[in-house]
Amino acid sequence: MRPGRVNAVGVLVLVLWTAAVLVPLGLAWSQLAAVAEAGIIETLADFEGRFQSQGSLQFTFVIAFLSTVITLLLGVPLAWNLGRHRWPAHSLLRGLFTAPFVMPSILAAMGFLTLISVFESISGFDLRSNDEMQLAALLLAHAWFNLALVVRFCEPVLATVDPSLEEAARLLPRGRTRSDRLLRLWAPLLTPSLLAAAAMTFVFSFTSFALVRHLTPGRRNLEIVMANQADWAGIRIPELGRAASEIVMAASLVQLLTMVTALGLISWLQSRARRDISASVVDARTTAPVRSWKSVHLMMMAAFVLAPLLGVLVASLQVRQPAGLVWSFDGWRAAVGSQSATDLTSALGWSVAYAILTLVIALPLGFLLAENIHRAERMGHGRFAIAIDVLAMLPLALSAVMIGLGVLIGLLRTDVTMLRSWWIPAYGHVMITTPFVVRVLLPAIRAIDPDLDGAAALLGASPLRRLLSIRLPLLTPSLIVASALVVAISLGEFGASWVVVRFTEWSTLPVMVDELLSRPGFDPLLRPAANAAGVVLLLLTLVLFMMVERFRPLGRGGDF
Repeated sequence: MRPGRVNAVGVLVLVLWTAAVLVPLGLAWSQLAAVAEAGIIETLADFEGRFQSQGSLQFTFVIAFLSTVITLLLGVPLAWNLGRHRWPAHSLLRGLFTAPFVMPSILAAMGFLTLISVFESISGFDLRSNDEMQLAALLLAHAWFNLALVVRFCEPVLATVDPSLEEAARLLPRGRTRSDRLLRLWAPLLTPSLLAAAAMTFVFSFTSFALVRHLTPGRRNLEIVMANQADWAGIRIPELGRAASEIVMAASLVQLLTMVTALGLISWLQSRARRDISASVVDARTTAPVRSWKSVHLMMMAAFVLAPLLGVLVASLQVRQPAGLVWSFDGWRAAVGSQSATDLTSALGWSVAYAILTLVIALPLGFLLAENIHRAERMGHGRFAIAIDVLAMLPLALSAVMIGLGVLIGLLRTDVTMLRSWWIPAYGHVMITTPFVVRVLLPAIRAIDPDLDGAAALLGASPLRRLLSIRLPLLTPSLIVASALVVAISLGEFGASWVVVRFTEWSTLPVMVDELLSRPGFDPLLRPAANAAGVVLLLLTLVLFMMVERFRPLGRGGDF
């Protein structure tokens, strides 16, 4: 790619990506607006007055705020423990504590449902009919799911701050005590990363779907409201589609404005964090004694992370009989058999197929976006680089359900023949995973010495030869991390798949699990079968994520 062609290639990539993201959303919005009778302002004003959406707005914001607070309370001490101390099998521990982030949300819901069942059988209390206990379970599940964000954003800062800074602070009158150093040294250093982690946690809690759907079945957030209206939204029959279209328009607009604000704050905070941290990576961790309160804290947090995952495994091997729970493989046999509309083998096959298709598209697309952002920066086209970066991150400002609705209303209801296209569910997967590829590859591309490429060019190496011989080998660790993230996220993607797959015949593992969990529980094999399918999903994502932790360099974490 010659320097003179960077703008042309960048414009082409930008146009293709923008069209892929915005065309379905634009078509969906036009469909909704054509059916809706009220204007958007009137629809927003009437949103809380509709029985389909009443209370959802307040519930969404309150739960997101409380989940963020609890996540920080649990995550900051953990990030400190991992960032300031070097533990045996440290990479394995870091992978364990950050693995929940790539776990399918439906899997987290299953795990906490299992823990609730265990507590009910031990205590004799009916927790699932108690609103306060349902909310507590939801908040803990959000904290479990987003714990990795605090670790990823804060642990690299703590692990790489020059030790001489703390030594210098000890010599100052206001830095002699631990509390003084915490207030005047660590708080300013950590604040940008901490606030970025908080904003990201708020975003993912704000758009929670599977956890709210299964842990608080009597409550609705904006995601649930939009998903519930998916059957009728955009249908050009006023008696059927008008109310649903107006509700989806109002909910999506509120959600979009909130997400854009939060992501803008995250971008600004991350830029501040990069300026505050020294460019040189210094390992500032000290070896902690194994027998200490710090190790006890790590073990307690490990138990918190592992409990839902082990609960899913154990529940897949237990079947409720009149005499009580008995150990059995009947749940696995039911999952492979006919307990669901789709059997385990078929759902696994489609999940893997969509994951591979997503990887084939999202990895080169994300690489091209990241490469052109960097080259535009080097050529001095700062505004163009920012434009590509913002548009590359655009799907993060849209929830999975919103992307699914864009595909459903904008594409499938515009051209119903697409319902026969087996690849259509992967469209949403590509939109969701490509921003993660950009965020992983862009820092690695920026770190490549430009003199290497220049020297190779002077020696007569073609752009393709330089790409294959220099850039890709240097980017191999980051490409492996990005690939694993794409596959793991695609395998566990639930929100967009749930909206789209219901109208097709190609079900994925998360949708199969949800279908089993949503059926009346008269059949004792339903829950074990759902857990069996969940174990397969768990093993796939966990193995993928833990394998790539060794490729993640020290000091790199907040980029995901």
